[in-house]
Amino acid sequence: MKQNIIEFLEREQYSFLRIEREFPEISGLRAILQNPVFHGEGNVWEHTRRVCEALLSFPEWQELKREEKGILYLAALFHDIGKKRCTKLEDGKIISPRHAIIGAKMFRESWYLNYSEKFDISFSEREEAAFLIRFHGLPLLFLEKKEIDRELLRARECVKFSLLYLLGKADGEGRICENQMQVKQTMEYFKEYAKEIECFEERVNFANLFTRWRYFKGANIWKEQKLFDETEFPVYLMMGLPLSGKDTYIKQNLSEIPMVSLDVLREEMKILPTESSTPVVARAKEIAKGYLRKKQAFVWNATNITFDIRTRIEGLCEKYGARVILIYLEAPYEELLKRNEIRERKVPAVVIENMMHKMDMPEPIECYQVLKMGGIAF
Repeated sequence: MKQNIIEFLEREQYSFLRIEREFPEISGLRAILQNPVFHGEGNVWEHTRRVCEALLSFPEWQELKREEKGILYLAALFHDIGKKRCTKLEDGKIISPRHAIIGAKMFRESWYLNYSEKFDISFSEREEAAFLIRFHGLPLLFLEKKEIDRELLRARECVKFSLLYLLGKADGEGRICENQMQVKQTMEYFKEYAKEIECFEERVNFANLFTRWRYFKGANIWKEQKLFDETEFPVYLMMGLPLSGKDTYIKQNLSEIPMVSLDVLREEMKILPTESSTPVVARAKEIAKGYLRKKQAFVWNATNITFDIRTRIEGLCEKYGARVILIYLEAPYEELLKRNEIRERKVPAVVIENMMHKMDMPEPIECYQVLKMGGIAF
């Protein structure tokens, strides 16, 4: 029987030594070394233990709701998991580039494929923890950003800063370094600056969706400017693993507009799934350009799991004045496997797992609008 993850953490009284036994990848962090200049406490496991225990010592911890405690603790437990893949020796120094980005992907993959049978975690809980992992280094490094305000507002679209601040604070408390006092001060600077630009408590309210989209595209505008929406028609970009329900969603919600489907084109062109998709994508773009030139709304139906693939499609559509609405659908892994069993053309489980391994979850500001779980606004 599944255990609710929040209830499990509460029942174990947030004891790191008891909780980490359930997660082999956390125990494996003992083998991952860190740069002693910034982490004199030792390996990643020791740092993680200190971070989790530091959280419980903060007065703010007691004020959190039970769901917030669970999400924050889970993020702390996995915050440096990416160092397992990223840590390397360069010029005699231990470094872990992009470990927060990789760590968020690893966290999603683990919880979707490995822990879904044992623990019950909602999509929103998982995503909030994943984005906390993704941005956990921001409070310490935000002063180094070229556009501080834009970087903070971007992160605030994804995470609650009250939780990110506590994670960053615990991350600082969980290390031994010469500039310990500076680390603590930077955390407080982060909190105060976020309050100054009015994004610590709430997400910023932009004048409209177009203003928001243009701002995160790099436009030099104020969030209060109500820009005239220059987009002329929508393009719906589907995203999700095979069997996640994209076709059903389209039939129920978007059946009145044309669809560009890579699966349909592959069948029409008699190209096997094991063969290169290059000619299929090329044909799809030709059809899409026909709709774009006519300013005709349409659906682009494919898995679209990587950021690079989506960016190319989004860029193409935006050049023609389209507003791209990304719709991400997800079904539990067990449900995918059940659907796969009754499908005429089965998708090998290893293919689904590899796709989950590669998946780049979209941030809310990736395009004009991002919808998740079949139409719930992110």
